[in-house]
Amino acid sequence: MTILNTGKNALLNLIAGIDSNVPNYFVIGSGSGTVNVNIGSMYEPTDSQSFTSQSYPATRRVTFQGDWNSVEVSGLALQEFGIKYGSAISGNCWSRTTLPSINFDGTNELRIEETWEVF
Repeated sequence: MTILNTGKNALLNLIAGIDSNVPNYFVIGSGSGTVNVNIGSMYEPTDSQSFTSQSYPATRRVTFQGDWNSVEVSGLALQEFGIKYGSAISGNCWSRTTLPSINFDGTNELRIEETWEVF
């Protein structure tokens, strides 16, 4: 997982009181490519879901969880996911992760958990 520059800027705006938007959606996609912190979007987004839950497992940590049922991910070749503000599939991501393709055939569900820690 990489925090993108758009996420860093949004976090600073939140701390400064300039903005009140907080990350609230996972977005998944089938795009591939190296994460570039200067590119604040997914390469090929396919769906977004609001967080199923947020937890605070330790001091200075937050874990975001997103869930998709088998129908929602059927046919997906998952290669990227991220966290963003807002429900639109496209838009500025705060974080992005790439992975080798995982193909969903309609028999599997998807759960993503991403943990952020502030040092």
